Amino acid sequence: MAALLTHPNGLFTFDPVEHLYRLDGQIIPGVSDILEETGLKHGYNGFQEAQYRGLHVHRACEYLDLNDLDWNSIHPAYVGYVKAWQAWKAEYGFVPELIEYQAYHSQFRYGGTLDRRGVVRTMLADGSHKAVSWRVLVDLKTGAPEPWHRWQLAGYQLLGGEAWLTDRRLAVYLHDDGTFTMQEFSDPTDLRVFLAAVTITHAKRSLR
Repeated sequence: MAALLTHPNGLFTFDPVEHLYRLDGQIIPGVSDILEETGLKHGYNGFQEAQYRGLHVHRACEYLDLNDLDWNSIHPAYVGYVKAWQAWKAEYGFVPELIEYQAYHSQFRYGGTLDRRGVVRTMLADGSHKAVSWRVLVDLKTGAPEPWHRWQLAGYQLLGGEAWLTDRRLAVYLHDDGTFTMQEFSDPTDLRVFLAAVTITHAKRSLR
C-alpha cells in the first residue's frame, strides 16, 4: 500500500512495491535514483542476495527500534546483523526520533527514505562522565563501504532543510558476526555534489 502524506507544498506519496515517489501525482526521483542516473552509484541487474539481506535486516532493525521485534522471525543468517545494530545503539546511547522516514524536497523535487534520525550520547574522554549528545542522521549498511554513501547521506540531509544541516552524517556498517564499524561524513562539498546530481537527473529526464 502506498504511503500518502499531505505537505504544505503538495501531496507526496510513496509506492513501496514499485519504489516510486510522487509529488502531486508526478514521479520524482529518489536519492538512489539520482546517484544511479548520474553514474555516482552502480546499479543492480535483477534482485540480488545483498538486496534481500538489506531489506530483511532493515525491517528487523525497524521492529527492534519500535520495541516490537520477534527474534525468531529473523532469518538465521541475518541475526548477527541485527545484533550489530543493537550493539551500536547500546554503545553510543542512540535514541531514534525518526525511523524509515520518508520526505521530499519541494524546491529540488526529489524524495527519499532516511533510515534514522536521532541523538547519540557518549561520555567525555577525560573521565568526567558528563554526557555529550549529538543529533545524527544514520544509514544502516549490511555491505562494505562505498564512495557513494557520503552523497546518499548528503541527499537525505538536504531533505530536512535548515533543521538537519547541523546533524552529523553516519553510516553504520553491520556485520554478520554481531560487530559493526562506523564512518562519519563531514565534507560540506558532499551536499554540492548531490545537488549537481539532482540538476543533471532532472535535465536527463526532461529529454525523455
